[in-house]
Amino acid sequence: MKRFLVITTILALSLSFSLPALAATLEVNGADPTTPVSTGFTRDTGGGAAPIVKAKWEMNVNKEATTPYGYLGTDDSISAGAQFLPSGKYQVSKRIAVCAVVTDPDGVADITNGGAVYADTYYPLDIALGANHPVSVGCGQLTSEVSLTQLSKTDGYELFCNKVRNNNTNLPAFNQSLPYTYDEICAADGELMKETAYVFCGEKDLSYEDPAGTYKTLVLAQDKAGVDGTLVNNFEYLPLTAFETDFNSVSYGNVKLNTHKIVNGDLSFGTASLPTVRNIGNTRIAMKVWQNDMGLGKTNGLWNVKWDGRVGSGAAFTAYDPEIWTTLANELNLSETNEMDFSIDVFKFPPDHTSASYTGDMVLSATAVAQLLCQE
Repeated sequence: MKRFLVITTILALSLSFSLPALAATLEVNGADPTTPVSTGFTRDTGGGAAPIVKAKWEMNVNKEATTPYGYLGTDDSISAGAQFLPSGKYQVSKRIAVCAVVTDPDGVADITNGGAVYADTYYPLDIALGANHPVSVGCGQLTSEVSLTQLSKTDGYELFCNKVRNNNTNLPAFNQSLPYTYDEICAADGELMKETAYVFCGEKDLSYEDPAGTYKTLVLAQDKAGVDGTLVNNFEYLPLTAFETDFNSVSYGNVKLNTHKIVNGDLSFGTASLPTVRNIGNTRIAMKVWQNDMGLGKTNGLWNVKWDGRVGSGAAFTAYDPEIWTTLANELNLSETNEMDFSIDVFKFPPDHTSASYTGDMVLSATAVAQLLCQE
């Protein structure tokens, strides 16, 4: 009996020493299990920690109809990063969205309640816009600053972690200072799910006349103490060579033999009898022309007709023979409108058509030429 009592006492002592470590999982004397945890904080007398832009990207503004922020997460190329094509229409801009995943070590409320998220976009460094562009300089300067709006948890997660990650995975640029990845941001216990980070998006326009090239975009997240976090990446505005004319025919009227007959254009777009052309793409262009012989044929192997053309009254005429593509003098700058002048010179009329009218086909085209460079 004495031996049994000693063993019991030793077991009781063993349990008493184990209780602090097992308190979280054992019921003690019928009470709920508890574990003491100390807490504390240090008063912030400075600006606090900087917000963090984990990832950023640009995309088309294509949306689903079901939600106000149901972006599809697309761009205009399969290459890494974002690439966009201009509208190719006069005075019609290309609208894009700039988005970022943003958090703050001091709490995301430090941004959403008094802070802000912005996106700054800059023109290509080495391209001048020319006199016709409303900005006129370019050369890496700021094009615009837009505010980004916080998306809901559901919309932000769906956009970044499903649509972009699964359908356009190489679109975003990630902050490499830590670094961040899809796996970290989109984890089931990650910050987007916990709402300690959000997706922010805003929209901006690229003008039809903004030059093709590499545009820098900087997202700046600023907390309510004015402390900043940034992330920079680039997107490409893809080149599009495009023009528009206000005429679909050129009538030379009455033409005499060996007489240089000129048809002048004008600078007012919309007068069909006075040819005008305008650049509606985002490259500088040179106009090209092709013309058939209008049935005038050849004599001794030489054409019985030739033409001249030019862009702008200050340019020299460029002569061209039938059925040869010819580039006209004087290039069109971004968004430039100018007149087109044409001329005809007939060296011989066919003897069986002395009083006939002649018709033919002209085809206009354009080729991209070098952009204007910034002057150092």
